[in-house]
This record gives sequence, structure tokens and C-alpha cells, in this order.
Amino acid sequence: MSIGTRRESVGAEQVLAMRETLAQDRRLQAMRNAVTSAGIEKVALSRDALLSMHDAFSEELALPAVTNQMKSGRCWMFAGLNLLRRAAAEHLKVEEFELSQNYLTFFEKLEKANGFLEDVLATAEEPKDSRITCHLFASPAGDGGEWELFANLVRKYGVVPQWTMPETFHSSDSRAMNRVLDQKLREDGLRLREALAEGSSAADIAHRKELMLGEIFRILTVFLGLPPTAFDLEYRDKDKAFHREAGLTPRTFLERCVPFDFDAYQSVVNVPAAGKPFGRTYVVERLPVVRGGPQRPYLNVDAHTMRDLALRQVQAGEGVYFGCDVAQMMDAERGLLVDGLYDLEGVLGVPLRLTKAERLDYGGEIAGGHQMVLVGVDLAEGRPLRWKVENSWGAERGRQGYFLMSDGWLLEYVYQVVVRREYLPQDLQAALSEPPIVLPPWDPMRGL
Repeated sequence: MSIGTRRESVGAEQVLAMRETLAQDRRLQAMRNAVTSAGIEKVALSRDALLSMHDAFSEELALPAVTNQMKSGRCWMFAGLNLLRRAAAEHLKVEEFELSQNYLTFFEKLEKANGFLEDVLATAEEPKDSRITCHLFASPAGDGGEWELFANLVRKYGVVPQWTMPETFHSSDSRAMNRVLDQKLREDGLRLREALAEGSSAADIAHRKELMLGEIFRILTVFLGLPPTAFDLEYRDKDKAFHREAGLTPRTFLERCVPFDFDAYQSVVNVPAAGKPFGRTYVVERLPVVRGGPQRPYLNVDAHTMRDLALRQVQAGEGVYFGCDVAQMMDAERGLLVDGLYDLEGVLGVPLRLTKAERLDYGGEIAGGHQMVLVGVDLAEGRPLRWKVENSWGAERGRQGYFLMSDGWLLEYVYQVVVRREYLPQDLQAALSEPPIVLPPWDPMRGL
């Protein structure tokens, strides 16, 4: 197909012409001086957007001290545990309660290792440079995760109070640990592929894999410590009454003290991308999962439906786990997520207008994927104006760790909420019974 005469390279005369075109633009010179001195975000910050965000909400949950994921990518786990700790605090009748993130991190890494080895065995006949093989070996033990992985980790392993398995250096700063785990798992995956190619028996393969998981378990104990199998729970409630429950296991503690029914919830997404109609469910192949646990699909809906489902849950006094593109229009120091927070077009003098659908279709993945919890909303005549968000970046950022989000930002940059299934209208309830559409492992929906 001919596309006419065009330049294949940037010519010197073209560069000279572009320079001359801009030479007399005094506004551009002023913007260049400002941006090179102060940075684009300070120059482009919209005062109108800034002043529109007030820290007052018509509906607001209790606000405990925020948690801190530190230098790790465990936002999905912190967001999930922030939901559960509210349930635990209410049940135990205490003001503050925190669950151990390190405990779940240990088993997250173990389950990811097991899933990786199983995926390697299932795809061993693929060439080493095939897309699926490269995908699997890219980062076997990375920190990322999502709601279904969290739910199944808790179902299988239970939870424990934070003090029974506190954070370690490498749970809070996971880069070196992940590098070692990735290296070890790549080696293990290669050895399994070699063994299969040599015709090893099923029994031999199973034995090799069992030894490999034992070595991963050993590595994890060095980086993270040994998970508790039993503990005594001792505490005073709000009325100063003392309580002791001896010999709890992580599973019995979950059952007795953390009332949360995962089966009552559904992951609802807004992915207005090509080939992904609303009102349908989707699963992504070879996501990190807990083998043997239920894997509920994503339900795709339009942005306003997703927002309204989240609103119902917050109005009912319950937080909402959600996933978003946090890299967009954020001021971390002020704790703001506001559409139009930065007038980048005005400063740069060029259009920046990709739609949500176009970002998904051509962005490759959702940049800045991050999970947090909606804990408040401000309504005017029934319409949400702004939302309060519980983050996991510590109290130094935002407003003692909490963020303010405009409703427009939610519609544009939030991609997922987890809500009670009872809030779904009848047609969406029916959609859950339809066979899900299966997406490849590298689909952008993976980034949710």
C-alpha cells in the first residue's frame, strides 16, 4: 500500500525548520524556562482542580492508621487486608487492628513458584523463544497480584495478626528477594523442560518438582521468616475488657475473628477495549493463581455502572477494593487524584487525548496499576463529587495516608471494583452464569 512521499529519517533541514518555527514563540520560551527549573507537574498544576477537592464527605467509614507497603509491589495484598482488618476490628471490638502482610507474602511466593512450575510443564513443548515461554520466564516471582489471588490465598492459608509475623527487610524491600527467586525458578523451569525432553517419567518429574518447591520454601524462610502455625490472641477491647483465645491457627483465627465471605463478592471491571463487550465475563490464561482454588471471572461493564455499584457499597458502610492507573493525574504529596489536575496540553501546546479505550488497546498494559480501598464519598443531590481513598504508602504521603479522588478521575482511570454480588442488576447476575471469554496471558486485562 502506497502512503505517498514521506521522509524516512529526520533531516538536518527539517530540524532547522522546526527550530526556526519555534524561535519567536515567547510563550514557549517562558514555559521552557519554568518546566526546566521547576518540573512539569508544578508548572502544569491546575489551581481550579486543586481548590475543588475538599476533605469533607457525606459518607465516610472509620479511618484507622494507614499501612505501608514500603518498597514492594504488594498493593493488591495490602488493599485486601485493609478490608479484612476492618472486619476483624469490628468483630473484636477494638479501635485498631492489623493483619500480617508478610505471612501472606510467604505463601504468595510459594504458590507463584508452584504455578510457574506447573505452567512450564504444561507448555514444555513450546519453543524457548515462543511468546508463552518468554512470558512465563520473564518474572516468575514478581510482586504483582489481584483480587482472586488474594481471596484464594486467604481461603487456603488463613490470616494472622501482624505481630505474629511482622514485616522483614525483604518483605518491605522485595527487589533482591525477587531477583533470587526469579533466578532459581528460571533454573528449575529449564531443568524440567530438559527432563521432559529426555523422556523422564511422570514420577520422576513429580519428584523433581517436589524438591524444587522445598528449596523455594527454604529460600523464603531466610528472607521472610517461618510462618506461624498457632498462636494465642490476647487483647483488650474498647471497653477495656481483656480477652484471650489460646491455640488459634491461621485458619481458625480467620473463621472466628475475621468475618468475610469471599463468595459474596464479584470483581467488576470497566475495560472499554476492542473485542471486549460489556455484559460479558472474562478470564485471563495463566495468571498467578492458587492451584485448586476457585477462579471467578471479571465482569465487564460501562464506567458509570461500575461507579454506581461501588457507590452502593460505600453507602452501605463497607469499603470497596479497586484497581486503577495511579500514574495518571496524581499528586502524591497532597494526596490527590483529580482528572484535569495537570494542564499538560496548555503547557506543552500539543494535544494529549487518548481515550480510556485507546490506552487499553494500544498501551500494552495498564500503566501504574495500583489497588486501594474506597472508604468515603461526598454526594450532592445523589451525585458523587469526590471519593476518599485508603492507600498503603504510609502516613507521610497524602492526608495522613488517605487520598482524595474526583468522580471524573474514577470514571477515567479506575478499571476494577470488587462489590457484593447482590448489588448487581438482574441482567448482570445472569451474565455470571455464561461461559467466560478466555484471553491470552499478555492481554491488557491482566494488568487489572
